[in-house]
Amino acid sequence: MWPFSLYMKGVSPCEGMAEYRMNIIKRIFFNDLKHVISNFFILVIVVGVCILPALYAWCNIYSNWDPYGNTGNLKVAAVSLDEGYKDKDGTYSNSGEAIIENLHDNDKIDWQFVETEEEAIAGVKDGSYYAALVVPKNFTYNMYNILFEDVDKPQLIFYQNQKINPVANKITDTVVGTIQSNIEEQFIKTMTQRIFEGTNTLSSDLEEDGGVDRFIEKLKDINKDLISYQDTINVAIRGNATLAAAAGEAQGDTKEMQKRATDSANTIGQAATNVAQSKTTLNGYTSQVNTSVDSIQNTLSGAIATLNEAKVSNDLKTMTDAAAKVNQDLTEINEKLGNLAASLTDPNTQAALKVLQENVKTANKAMDLVITAGNSAVDNNLASKREDAISAINTAITNLENMQKQITNNLMPQINQSLDGLTQILENSQNLMNNMASVLGGMNNIFGSLQVTANSATTSLEKTSEALGMLSDRLTDAIEKVEAAADGDKAKILMETLSGDPEMYGEFFAEPVHIETEVLYPVDNYGSAVTPFYTTLAIWVGALILTAILKVHPDHTKYEGAKGWQLFFGRYALFFLMGQLQTLITVLGDLKFLHVQCLHPVYFWLASAVTSMIFSLLIYSLVSAFGDVGKAAAVVIVVLQIAGSSGTYPIELLPEFFQKVYIFFPFPYAINAMRESVAGFYEHDYLIYLLQLCLFIPVSLTIGIWIRRPFKKMNHFMEERMEETEMM
Repeated sequence: MWPFSLYMKGVSPCEGMAEYRMNIIKRIFFNDLKHVISNFFILVIVVGVCILPALYAWCNIYSNWDPYGNTGNLKVAAVSLDEGYKDKDGTYSNSGEAIIENLHDNDKIDWQFVETEEEAIAGVKDGSYYAALVVPKNFTYNMYNILFEDVDKPQLIFYQNQKINPVANKITDTVVGTIQSNIEEQFIKTMTQRIFEGTNTLSSDLEEDGGVDRFIEKLKDINKDLISYQDTINVAIRGNATLAAAAGEAQGDTKEMQKRATDSANTIGQAATNVAQSKTTLNGYTSQVNTSVDSIQNTLSGAIATLNEAKVSNDLKTMTDAAAKVNQDLTEINEKLGNLAASLTDPNTQAALKVLQENVKTANKAMDLVITAGNSAVDNNLASKREDAISAINTAITNLENMQKQITNNLMPQINQSLDGLTQILENSQNLMNNMASVLGGMNNIFGSLQVTANSATTSLEKTSEALGMLSDRLTDAIEKVEAAADGDKAKILMETLSGDPEMYGEFFAEPVHIETEVLYPVDNYGSAVTPFYTTLAIWVGALILTAILKVHPDHTKYEGAKGWQLFFGRYALFFLMGQLQTLITVLGDLKFLHVQCLHPVYFWLASAVTSMIFSLLIYSLVSAFGDVGKAAAVVIVVLQIAGSSGTYPIELLPEFFQKVYIFFPFPYAINAMRESVAGFYEHDYLIYLLQLCLFIPVSLTIGIWIRRPFKKMNHFMEERMEETEMM
């Protein structure tokens, strides 16, 4: 109900009710603000809470300002064991010493020059050095004799301690790769330079002696050597290509074989399980057979007892009735024997059962004769027929006992022994398949490494082949021009063609293609590049700290008649204001204190302000709806976003889980909007990112206003229980 005073002012009920509701929200906000300002202790805490997120962002940005610019502090040992190489013309070269001399001028790494390989390795192991570079003793020899079949490929040995720091390992890997490229370029440069020095010398000799024809023959010989060298290298390139292709195919085959071996192991394991189940089932059948045999024996013994009772009574009718009963029992026994024979597969046992059935049939016929004789009142042979029946039944009992012994003592032990042997074979086969799968997995890794090595070698050989080809083309062109020219012009053409700067030619052939990199949206330093991420993270941390320091529920008894949503927005206004203060301090520090690169400072602040509003509203809603559980949820959300928001690493490099869920969190959109402000806009991306970020407003309000209601009593119950612990 709206106040009467508003009615007296001529305010309509609808307008008055809206104004009244807004007045409640304003009252809550201004009362909260008054309490903060009037209490010095609270004011100090609030100021600290506003500054703390900024400190978090500034420290992280500054620590990441230019980490790769300080790689000169990384200690890496270097030692050359190279013995050098003396060419046929007496020229001595030592590439290892040249490498060490170049490293003295390299300030990208803090190179530590040691005397022995053992000293370098010991330093890597104890953590004195992050890595060690060792030049083997035959390095120069292999470099200058690379075209001979019995010479190993030149190699540098690189020791690395991966335990100390993962990023340092990546940096040292890059440094070693750069050294390798420099050595390859220097090798090509030196070889080319020597060739042109030789041609210049020959040009001088030509000018002095005038032996044009003889000199042309020398050029042809040199050209043949170049072509031969190039052919040799091309053969090696094709061999490497074949090797890489074969390794790739073998890798695919081993993967398929590994899968088949694993599947076979699983199938064999299932077969072993089935054999064990069959053994259990067979033992159950044995028990059933013994039960059936015992039942038949009891029935036959009962038939004999019945006939003996009739013999004692010596009464014709009694004898006839007894014979009829025995006859019925024998018929049932015959059926049981038939069923038993159907359930057994052993030929000997089935033959014994057939004999039993014949014995029972004989007894059955004897009983038929007894019954016929009794009915005809002729008992001359009645006793004899009865004795024949009893004899047949006794024979059947004896055969039945023999059959049971055969099953129990012979047949079943043999079957169990066979099944046990089969189980052992299957288990051994399963172990063999599992071992084979493991071996194939190792082979798969070996083939993968072999393919990488072959491709790397091919790249180096292709550069050398290209350089030799260009030299050969130049000589071929010179020879053709000279041979086509008049005799008086041949010497002049040779001089013009072959003379030149050997060092210039060497530099060209060492690096015939120059890559020109044009950076789009350049960023001055790494610290500026990570500013969007750490600023976004600081804003979230600031909102989380606010919910830990301040209560999210105002005292509803002070605002009689206030609705839940009014209390929600009334207290949130204070959270919003403090979040904006935190953000403003953070942004000003980024721009004025750290001097991060930012092409559009106002838009950077705007993106940060919108981010603060979204984050504070979302976290405030979670805590308002779920209490301490909401605080825990906010922590879990920020942990997931730190790992998978593409703030530092591209999302494509992260595990598949983060690639699927990161779009459902606000961090990526906030970070991308700030990146647009820092490095430059692309079309309307800035606005799109902010609109995507604003999609979390209705989500937050739904949690804070509507989902909060059913959890209200549960939250109150949990708060009381936590207070009772006197610890939380």
